[in-house]
Amino acid sequence: MTRLVLLHGRDLDGHDPESIEQDWLGALNAGLAASGSTLRLGDDDADYVYYGDTLAHLLEGGDGATPPVVAEVQIEGARATPSADAVAHDLAEWPAGAQRFAFEVARDVLAGAGVRPPAPPEARAEGVLDPLFEALAAAVALLDRIPGVSAAVVLLIARDVWTYLHDDDVRAAVDEAVAEALPDGPSVVVAHSLGSLIAWSTLTGARAGSAGDGGPAREVPLLLTMGCPLPVRAVREALQERGPLVFPPGVRRWVNVRDRLDLVAVHDITPETFPLPAGSPDVVNLVVDNRAPGNHAAVAVLEDGSYTGYLATAPVAAAVEAGLGGTAYESHDAPT
Repeated sequence: MTRLVLLHGRDLDGHDPESIEQDWLGALNAGLAASGSTLRLGDDDADYVYYGDTLAHLLEGGDGATPPVVAEVQIEGARATPSADAVAHDLAEWPAGAQRFAFEVARDVLAGAGVRPPAPPEARAEGVLDPLFEALAAAVALLDRIPGVSAAVVLLIARDVWTYLHDDDVRAAVDEAVAEALPDGPSVVVAHSLGSLIAWSTLTGARAGSAGDGGPAREVPLLLTMGCPLPVRAVREALQERGPLVFPPGVRRWVNVRDRLDLVAVHDITPETFPLPAGSPDVVNLVVDNRAPGNHAAVAVLEDGSYTGYLATAPVAAAVEAGLGGTAYESHDAPT
């Protein structure tokens, strides 16, 4: 039986994994209803893979044992997103590599929003503050002027992505733990934001049982990524420094979903933005109307208790149902 595997981003807002899973399934069921489907999904159909505490501990260099990546286990104390002021205060303490990476991500986000980004910093001049930090601060100020955009979220995603890509121990620990949390049988993997990068890395690496260790690849009828930063130039180039980009072995269909106003996902996944080897399957790109604040969240719960976000849209729910073996996928495609 095909399992549904849900892999979150970093925007947990202080909730525990069990409550997040219920919201994800509630939003997905709302999307299924909007698509005209009678299918409804519950706990018995899905595994919510939670890596938030693991990644936070590794990123922050915490003492003691690293919290495990878990599925179907309730954990108290998930991190909330710090305020923009708190993030700005911490920027000066970031490694220069993380600052430069965040600056390049911010430039791509600004360009995608039609805002002219600040020029790359020049070499430090005598008696002048760090030009890289000044350029990053200027980019943050521009981001904060875009309605509905959280500079803090963009910067924190950039920092987490940079650390994940440049710290081999962090990446190996998260990838291995996520791979072990995946079921042995076929699974539809639905990943959001930073989780999209982790899903791609896990499914393309030896930890996932792919060609890297000579074993069979995972059987994944559908990989669905939402608000995915993989096509962001700085992210793509950092991945290419590690090796060629590949279509995940074992994945039958890859559907990438974004809202045009989601500035974490400024591009479709195309041969230009994410060049895969010749002969690779095409990535299906869907553009949907994500009505969550900031147009990026996988799920948002409105005041009346209804759901919005990527998972609550009919095209996303229809793609998931098709991946699980339900209805014909093509009849629910959204225009791109």
